Amino acid sequence: MGMENHLLRPEVQAAINGKSEPFIRLSLTMHQRYVYVAAPIYNKQVITGVVRFARSLEYYDSTIARFRVILLITASISLVIALVFMFLQTSKRFNPLRKISEAIFTSSEGELKTIAGKSRKDEIGLLISSHNTQVERINLQIQNLRNERTKLSAILFNMTDGVILVNAQGVVTMINPSAQKLFQINFHADQNNSLIEVVRQHQIVELWQLTLQTGKTQNLTIQTSMEKDNVQVIGSLLGPILPGEVLLLFQDLTLLHKLETVRKDFISNISHELRTPLASLKALTETLQNGAINDPKVSNRFLTQMDEEIDNLTQIVTEILELSKIESGKVPLEKNLCSVDEIVTRPVERMRMQAERAGIMLESFISKDLPQIDVDKVRIQQVFVNLIHNAIKFTSPGGSIKVRTNLIDRSIHFSIADTGIGIPPADL
Repeated sequence: MGMENHLLRPEVQAAINGKSEPFIRLSLTMHQRYVYVAAPIYNKQVITGVVRFARSLEYYDSTIARFRVILLITASISLVIALVFMFLQTSKRFNPLRKISEAIFTSSEGELKTIAGKSRKDEIGLLISSHNTQVERINLQIQNLRNERTKLSAILFNMTDGVILVNAQGVVTMINPSAQKLFQINFHADQNNSLIEVVRQHQIVELWQLTLQTGKTQNLTIQTSMEKDNVQVIGSLLGPILPGEVLLLFQDLTLLHKLETVRKDFISNISHELRTPLASLKALTETLQNGAINDPKVSNRFLTQMDEEIDNLTQIVTEILELSKIESGKVPLEKNLCSVDEIVTRPVERMRMQAERAGIMLESFISKDLPQIDVDKVRIQQVFVNLIHNAIKFTSPGGSIKVRTNLIDRSIHFSIADTGIGIPPADL
C-alpha cells in the first residue's frame, strides 16, 4: 500500500493558496479526530514547499465529553430542583384554594367552617377573609334562628292552649302537648297524619278549609268530649310567612264557663238572700206607716223583727266580705286558747231565731270535759254560722239541724247534720 498523497489535503491546498487555516477531521488510520494546519514555504517569494502539522484532539474530546456529562447532570439536578420548587410554590398557592373549595362544598352540606390563612396579603388571603366573614355572619344568623326556635318551642310546648299547624294538603306538621292531650293522640311527625285523623271532628276540618279558602280568621266552639264541653277553635292563615299553612288554636273554655255559671248562681243566691230581709223590712215599715206604730205592743214586736232582718243583712254582707278576704289570701288568723262551748254555743244561738222562723229545730250537743283548743275563735265561729245557715237554707220546714262535738282518739270532732236535701256526690 503506497503512501497517501497529502497534496490534496484541504489544509495543504489552503497553504498553497496562501492561506493557513486549521481543519478538523477524523483520521481513518488513527480513528481519532485531529486538527490539521499547513503553512507555505517561500523561496524568493515562490512557494517551494508546504509544512504540515497534525495534533490529536483525543484529550480535548474526552474533556468535552466529561464536561457534557457534568453539564447533563447539573441540568438534571437543576431541573429536579426547579420541579420541586415549582411543586412547592404551586402547593403553597393552590392549597388554600383547595381548602376554600372543600369549605364551600361542606357548606353546601350544612357545615360552615372558617379557613386558616387570613393573614395572607395576596388575592387568596382576601378571598379567605371574605369567606370567613361570610361564614361568621351566617353562623351568627343560624345561632339566632336556633335561639328563636328554642324560645318558640318552649312557648308552644308549655302553652295551656292547644296548637296545631296544618299545611295546604291537610297534613298536620306540628302539634303541641296540650293539643295531643286534648285529642288524646300520640303524634309522630314522620307519619304524615291528616287533620281528620288527629282531631276526629269534621267541624274543625271545615273550619280549616274555610280559613284556607277565604284567608280570613275563623272561629267556632265545639265539644270534644264529655269533660271538655266548651272548646273554642281559632283558625288563622299564616300567609307569606308559611304559605298555605293554617294555625289552629284550641282554647278550653270549660273552666271559664263553669266560673261564669258559679258567678251567675252566686249573684242569683245573693240577690235572693238580700231580697228576703229587704222584703220583710219593706212590709214591716209599710205596716207601721199604716197605723201599727200607734200600738206599742205591735210596734215593739215589729221593731224587734226589723232589727233581726237588719242583723240578717249584716250577716250576708259580712259573709261576702269574708269570702272576698279568703279568696285574696288576706285573712290573718289570731289564735288563742278557748273552750269548745264558747265556739259552738254563740253561732247556734245566733242562728236559732232564723231556724225557728223557717220552722226548723236547731239543737246542739256538746260533750263535757273537752279540752281547750288553740284556734281563731272569730273565724271558726263564722265557719259554724255559714254551715248552719246553709243547713237552714236547704232544709224543709219541720226538719232538724243537730250540732255535735265529741272527743275521739284525743281529737275533737265537730259535726253539723241536717235532714235537708244534702249535696250530690258528684259535687263533693
